[in-house]
Amino acid sequence: MDQPVIAPRIVRAADAAPHPLHGEGTLFRLIYPATVGSRQLFVGLAVVPPGQAPHVFHRHGVEIVGDMRLEYAADFEEFYFLVEGRGLMQWKDAAGSIAEAEVAAGDAVFMPPGCAEHRIFNSGSATLRVLYGGTPPARVSRISPSTGEGH
Repeated sequence: MDQPVIAPRIVRAADAAPHPLHGEGTLFRLIYPATVGSRQLFVGLAVVPPGQAPHVFHRHGVEIVGDMRLEYAADFEEFYFLVEGRGLMQWKDAAGSIAEAEVAAGDAVFMPPGCAEHRIFNSGSATLRVLYGGTPPARVSRISPSTGEGH
């Protein structure tokens, strides 16, 4: 039996709406369930000014961001690829102290399942652009700010 032909889905940079999250800079959601219907992968671009981070320190489990609840699978994996600029990859060790490593354009960072609280920080003097992605995407639901209940 012949398989149907499915065309690639192209997301134009000009069509990618900025997405607010918990941090500074701008996130552009490119390949996401809500943008192209992806089920096993998400990819976006973070554009971060000097001295800022696109996220607070975070660990993938259950996150509440405004009226959104994001629930990540136990086997969630994430990556950062630095397209432009330089920064510090930061994470918290078992004692809660911040560890860090310098990263620059062309470097990649992998966060395996269960990875420590982490973030990337723009320590350079120019804009930091980071391609990020993960698998599988978080399950997203809206919650009531007053009760925390989903709807």
